[in-house]
Amino acid sequence: MITVGEQIQRVDEAICQNIASLTDQRALLSQNLLAQLRNLVEGVAVRLHTGQDDAEFNYAAIDPGLAFVKTRARLNLLGKFHKLIQISASHYTLDGDSSERLMLKYYEYLLRIRTLLKDNCGISALANLESFPIDLDPSLREYHSKIAARINALRSTPVDGNPRARYYIHKTRPFFVNGRIYYEVTFYRAVNKVNKTDRMIAFTDIDMTDRYAAMLTLQHDAIDVLDQTMPITVIRAWEVSIRPCEFDNFARLFGIFTDIRTSSPEYVYLMRGLTAGAGSLLDLIDMPDDQYSATKACFISWSEPLADDGDGQDGLEAYG
Repeated sequence: MITVGEQIQRVDEAICQNIASLTDQRALLSQNLLAQLRNLVEGVAVRLHTGQDDAEFNYAAIDPGLAFVKTRARLNLLGKFHKLIQISASHYTLDGDSSERLMLKYYEYLLRIRTLLKDNCGISALANLESFPIDLDPSLREYHSKIAARINALRSTPVDGNPRARYYIHKTRPFFVNGRIYYEVTFYRAVNKVNKTDRMIAFTDIDMTDRYAAMLTLQHDAIDVLDQTMPITVIRAWEVSIRPCEFDNFARLFGIFTDIRTSSPEYVYLMRGLTAGAGSLLDLIDMPDDQYSATKACFISWSEPLADDGDGQDGLEAYG
């Protein structure tokens, strides 16, 4: 019998040994690591589900483990990652170029899994992950380091007073500095007609979804790089903020006429839930009946204190 702790340890050793030995052969290294990712994700899912290092790790424990993490907003990244691995690399071997592209895409997930294991299980893993050859050129590395430093410095300054408006997130591109994840975000105003020249770029350490319109709080700043002062924009705060007209237009497809208001308790609860839980409206629709009923009951208990003093954290935590 192998325990879940031993399973994670074995996969961790295989990944770390490959990184230590093959940093100058990124294609081969990527192929070897891809072969271990499914084992890692399934081991971590079972560990989080059982809550014990000495729990038995076997095939029958995997599905319940994956089902468990998919219902927890803060752990759902494992479910998403497992699905990506199944689609891309689970049952066949990719060539070197394809493996490299996937590993650059999956690197962010590995950083998050390392943090997840440390924070939730007290397990130190993937210690040499920073040695994986991402191959950033020196000038870009300096540029990203300066941006990361400004994002970190701004955390201690108040957010209030900075401009705040609704935008669509076009795409987010991660970059990595000292083992932390930051994002370059391309976005534009949430209006009916835009073109490419309306797009803006900002930077943040917030992991935000690009599924829906979002309320962004922006702060203008600058960095000194290559003997030049370069203006940058930092996203200080983010929350999902779907335009009411999008709900109204969607409802009309079914012959339903609505008048959604952003001030309604239902709208506020839903937006805060989507923000805190990093989920989607489809996740809400796909919930089992008992879980949906529990979420609906949380809204009822949350909306009552909202009318009194605006406190709704208990309901939001249950939603997430």
